[in-house]
Amino acid sequence: MTSTRPNIVLIQADQMAAQALGAYGDHAARTPHMDRLAAEGAVYDRAYCNTPLCSPSRASMMTGQMPSDLGCYDNGDDFAASVPTFAHRLRTAGYHTALVGRMHFIGPDQHHGFEQRLTTDVYPADLDMVPDWERDLADRLQWYHDADSVYSAGISTATIQLDFDEEVEFRTLRHLNDRVRANQAAGEELPFLMVTSFIHPHDPYEPPQEHWDRFEGVDIPAPLHPEVPSVEADPHTHRLRRMSGFDRRDPTAEEVARARRSYYAAVSYIDDKVGRIRERLAELGLAENTVIIVTSDHGDMLGEKGLWYKMSPYEESARVPLIIHGPEHLVPRGRHATPVSLLDLMPTLLELSGATPVAADSSAGRGRSLLETARREAAGELRPEDRDVIIEYLAEGTHRPHLTLVRGQYKYIHCPGDPDQLFDLEADPHELRNLAAEPEHREIAQQLHQELTTCYDLPALEQDVLASQSRRRLVAEALQHGTTRPWDFAPDPEQRYVRGDFWNALAYGQIRPDATVPTDPAAG
Repeated sequence: MTSTRPNIVLIQADQMAAQALGAYGDHAARTPHMDRLAAEGAVYDRAYCNTPLCSPSRASMMTGQMPSDLGCYDNGDDFAASVPTFAHRLRTAGYHTALVGRMHFIGPDQHHGFEQRLTTDVYPADLDMVPDWERDLADRLQWYHDADSVYSAGISTATIQLDFDEEVEFRTLRHLNDRVRANQAAGEELPFLMVTSFIHPHDPYEPPQEHWDRFEGVDIPAPLHPEVPSVEADPHTHRLRRMSGFDRRDPTAEEVARARRSYYAAVSYIDDKVGRIRERLAELGLAENTVIIVTSDHGDMLGEKGLWYKMSPYEESARVPLIIHGPEHLVPRGRHATPVSLLDLMPTLLELSGATPVAADSSAGRGRSLLETARREAAGELRPEDRDVIIEYLAEGTHRPHLTLVRGQYKYIHCPGDPDQLFDLEADPHELRNLAAEPEHREIAQQLHQELTTCYDLPALEQDVLASQSRRRLVAEALQHGTTRPWDFAPDPEQRYVRGDFWNALAYGQIRPDATVPTDPAAG
């Protein structure tokens, strides 16, 4: 029996900026596998995360809700087990669901709907990274991003991140084998969702020699606009620089070039893994009925405006690659200009799987299927200005809620106490000219300001964040006393290879090119 519902493989990198992929126009990139997926599938040119920080971005993506809806404000915020995720919804619809690799879940629930989890995470699951908006940013917490990762970037033979991603690749490929084995045993093709999530190209920028060497003689562009905006014009950028230590020392041109080459090499490293996953799908006969989605949780500034890492609303930090590849009757081909966000992954997966849609008037109903967006845009029913994307930032490096609204060509940024910013991304893609105070743009600035302040009670949100930080600091301190019980996921011991029933164990593990299994295992 063949399932009419597609398998779904969601591949997520960490801190992989759209602008560093060939598919998004970077001529220095070495990303042939992702570029090929893009050429054969759907590419969303204006895809954004809903917060440029790992843990809340991923919780938002998995639930279709904004971080402030979830109360997941930062990388030290627990993600409630009672909130439905796309893994819960597809599992209910009959999909086998598995997570391989990183998802930065904080709290005791380390599955959030996945039937299987095959690795632990690279970062702790505890309340270790709770910000304090009442603390001076110069009084550094030990887990803050550190400028040293730019100064020390370069080749590594082995790192924690390389070890992690090698394990993620291995377990991903073996899990695909296991899905075929399970189908053979069941006598039918049961659909599956596999989320494979890597830590690269996240800092520190430490790629293998092989991938570094790919960029020998390659003209990797320097930051186009490394100049730091004035503190009067952009206090948030200065807060981030102060928090990470860039206010004390700027990297030299040589250090910037080495860090950027290391980053590009790490993106190429991820591209190799995308290629091997696709190759294994083809070897197993799964490719024709599998949808592959490639994305990231946020981008990386890579030296633009004197910033590195994420946490900023600027395009390099907030924009993510989003590529969907699959059967043509499911995935509309081409490039799409409508602004979309990671909130849209939930309704996309529900449409692909045939799971029950989320009510449009619920907090999880903000997103729209990316497939529907592509169809409506192609039919002329949807224009870029018809779709708003909101980006929140409620974590370290700010002291007040920091909100961004993207509508068509405009991006509006508001943080109480900071000057408002308005950019025309069509005329000014590098966000250099703030239009917020210019008379000819006053009307659009007021419209977008009204939209944001209608959606958010900013004083109440600020108090909620401060109260949450205070509660979590108390809990985190208390849990360090006496017997400690970490929340980190510990994978179950595997029961594979030959145990007990000798011949049937061998037969179960066998996948032949013709997808047949001996009818009499003892005869082999």
